[in-house]
Amino acid sequence: MISYLKGNIMHKTANSLMLLCGAVGYEIFVPLNRLPLYNLQQEVEFYIYAHYREDGATLFGLTSWEERELYQTLLNVSGIGPKGALALIGQATLAGLHQAIREENVAFLTKVPGIGKKTAQRLVLELKDKLPAYEIDDALVQDLGLEVKPTAIKRDDITEVLLSLGYHESEIRKIYPELKKMNEADEQTIIKKALQLLAKF
Repeated sequence: MISYLKGNIMHKTANSLMLLCGAVGYEIFVPLNRLPLYNLQQEVEFYIYAHYREDGATLFGLTSWEERELYQTLLNVSGIGPKGALALIGQATLAGLHQAIREENVAFLTKVPGIGKKTAQRLVLELKDKLPAYEIDDALVQDLGLEVKPTAIKRDDITEVLLSLGYHESEIRKIYPELKKMNEADEQTIIKKALQLLAKF
């Protein structure tokens, strides 16, 4: 079973990447909101969930082992298939998604394409007591509709992207001073720089 792949992006489609690993190319489906972050020839790694059917296998790429575990947990909920689980993963950070489920935030969950009210309610019912609690911060207030205390680190779109890719707040905190120096650069340039800095840890 394939559970991890590392290689270079050789092609992009509307909802997937073609990853070249050695002499073999794999099509990997990723959350739609992350596709713009990936560029041709970029070296990336994915934790893979392989969905097997009679006509073959479909590979779904997650950015951390924790994200892969949550993805598999979502699949255990009736009514949520591989694509629905991927859309949920792409909707928020791990902390945000865990918190939305624990807080029974059905309105947030139904923002995900393909997740109706009944499915969202079933998701909450089955998982709210099984997921670990995360310390949540002001970056998720608007999306989740929760009243929480802000954390010390300033949150913005760049930080949220990095969190959604599986990096921890402690890692982002270390490079944040460098990112602040690039406030005049475009978002994609800053993200590329952040990924370079994080790769050194």
